[in-house]
Amino acid sequence: MAKLALGIDTGGTFTDGVVINLTNEKIIASTKTITTRSDLTEAIGNCLTDLLAVKKVKADDIKLVSLSTTLATNAIVEGQGAEVGAIMLGFDPEEDLPTRHQQVVKGGCTIKGEIKEPIEEKEIIEAAQALTPKVDAFAVCGYLSVRNPIQEKKAAQIIAEKTGYPVVAAHQLSSDLGFYERVTTAIFNARLLPLITDLIDSVSKMLAAKEIEAPLMVVRGDGSLISEKEARIRPVETSLSGPAASVVGARQLAGIQDGVIVDMGGTTTDLAILQEGSPRINPQGARVGGWHTRIKAADIRTIGLGGDSLIKVSSEGELDLGPQRVFPISWATTKYPHLLEEIKQIERFQPFPLTYQPVSALVHIRDPEKFSLSRIQKKVLEVIKEKPHTIWKLAKILEIDSELLPWEKLVETGCLHRASLTPTDLLHWRGDYTDWSQEAATLALKIMAERRKNEPEELAEEVLFLIYYRIARLVLEAALEQEGAQIDFSAKETEYLLERLLVSNEGDFLNFSLELKKPLVGVGAPVRAYFPDIARLLKAELKLPPAAEVANAVGTVMGKIIERATIIIRPDEVGAGYVVHAPEERLGFKDLEEAIAKAEKLGREYILKRGQEAGGKDLKIELEREDKYGKLSTSREDDEIFIETKLEFSAIGKPWSE
Repeated sequence: MAKLALGIDTGGTFTDGVVINLTNEKIIASTKTITTRSDLTEAIGNCLTDLLAVKKVKADDIKLVSLSTTLATNAIVEGQGAEVGAIMLGFDPEEDLPTRHQQVVKGGCTIKGEIKEPIEEKEIIEAAQALTPKVDAFAVCGYLSVRNPIQEKKAAQIIAEKTGYPVVAAHQLSSDLGFYERVTTAIFNARLLPLITDLIDSVSKMLAAKEIEAPLMVVRGDGSLISEKEARIRPVETSLSGPAASVVGARQLAGIQDGVIVDMGGTTTDLAILQEGSPRINPQGARVGGWHTRIKAADIRTIGLGGDSLIKVSSEGELDLGPQRVFPISWATTKYPHLLEEIKQIERFQPFPLTYQPVSALVHIRDPEKFSLSRIQKKVLEVIKEKPHTIWKLAKILEIDSELLPWEKLVETGCLHRASLTPTDLLHWRGDYTDWSQEAATLALKIMAERRKNEPEELAEEVLFLIYYRIARLVLEAALEQEGAQIDFSAKETEYLLERLLVSNEGDFLNFSLELKKPLVGVGAPVRAYFPDIARLLKAELKLPPAAEVANAVGTVMGKIIERATIIIRPDEVGAGYVVHAPEERLGFKDLEEAIAKAEKLGREYILKRGQEAGGKDLKIELEREDKYGKLSTSREDDEIFIETKLEFSAIGKPWSE
């Protein structure tokens, strides 16, 4: 009987799937289906149907299902998810937080984990009750609670008992210092609870319908795997899981240990440097959507550029690309054929809107949940819910000037989604990609070229060059940083150098030369169309591996279970003993060796439990110890004082057993 693994990646544009033989790691089946944003179950069902249609794939042989997604990252970027109430113990950060629902109460610890100020149950209850009508979940963060989580645990318990709402405690997610980053991470974790639950429920429902009985794992931002049960509790750790899975998949498919991995999707292009088979982990925590977190994730650079990026020509004729993602107009007119006639009318009447792109259309996704609508917004939603329309046609239906239509907030909140001209449409116009309407792509390009006051061929070339240039720049910035140089190419002087390096390297006095010495590995749906030209700009060896289009789905089943934890032992007071700062408690000891022995025992038990909860099999526990001593003076060699001992625990295993 074959042992198979099924990998699914749910992105903003496509849901990808693969089936891999766990014995020889060969791909047996693969597919790409459209992600149905309004109903994820449909996209996942379509993906599973395609895979199970392959003769060699039998439901009984599937021993592992693994999932990666960009939904968590996109939700953070787009501000979607649950409304979260942040309750902070003993500290009020000056920086903005990713929620407007905040309360500060008494509490907090010292750097040694001693209680600085006791918490008051009544005050916590009042703070929670003040926020309850406005929120769906709570995040609790205590000042320096990583040194002693007792107050944070108690406050979370009180809030959960009094409100019945989900509560996230910051110490459960990170043992690193940094109050602002920890509370931000806790808020995002609470915000993502319903989104990841919906996704996992959708996958579980379809697996049951297809009679697939296998453990479900989820990829984390560092490329490792976690059980679906733990992913429901710690969904913030799935942020950047899509790009992380792509790195693992690209390494597997390309058969390399070192290189520059670039994943181009529908919404973003993500880059990671692969060294000795592993991507670098960002030691400070990932920055997602402009917010600094304590999420352990691969060091991935992201730009808002993809196959479905919005091509924009301003009323003054200026060209730009992204970062907004829209449905390709070729796809929208295929799914909703009446839109093609509306595009033809736009070509005939030649409207010249100032505030939106002339070929833009609106598609209904969902009804609003957390905000009220104006009278006109209700009309817009009502009309588009019946069937999609171009903005120009919508204005005719409602008898309102198209410039005054209040559609932007409906798009920002995910109720509506735009369709317009994208790079994917240019591939249809060029004949490289023919799944959808080439006629609609050609019409839309012609209309936008007239707005730009040039020919369709010229506009297409300008857009394609923008793609090549921006991705080449992304690669160059990452490569320079690897060599210790950080250059801001947005400055006029350095932008000139960049253009000379990438575009016109010969001058009257200077010739510029550039060569990327590591392989450039391109993965993602559109890379075969764009990356040969990008590699020529960089003079790079290009690798476009087989199944590059589904590398992220391949990476979902190639990851390991990896859990990490840190315990620190420090002096309590001079001559008064030692303190063990463990993930769940603070303990005191008189003898240093006794403290270290207890810390090792606690750490091994804790990390083994975490590894098992994450779904790990055949777990191997690893320990790294670092002792720090300082000198009171330089006169005596033995004149040293103990500063701290840091114990780093890891549990590493497979998501399935032999």
